[in-house]
Amino acid sequence: MSYELIVKPSDTARRMMLRRVPSSEKKRIETARWGAVLLLQGQVAELVAAVDDGVKRAPVEAVEILGNCPQHIQTVALIGGIAECRASLDGLKEGGRLK
Repeated sequence: MSYELIVKPSDTARRMMLRRVPSSEKKRIETARWGAVLLLQGQVAELVAAVDDGVKRAPVEAVEILGNCPQHIQTVALIGGIAECRASLDGLKEGGRLK
């Protein structure tokens, strides 16, 4: 599974991500704290397990980022404060989910 941590995402990056969020989740995510975003990309089983671990380790919001085929999860975003996103990232590394 691959990842990217974006600290203090620009308005442009935030708008790009919000366009790819399911409409049922938009309101919840728009009001989230956007200090940082941890993007995770991988297989469905890996992503679901990583989201479960990530939200248990820190108070972050998780949301799917839709790709070309909305029936398949390929990328998820953990959104929150910088410290919270780093705590999720560190926890995922410690748990062996990320290298």
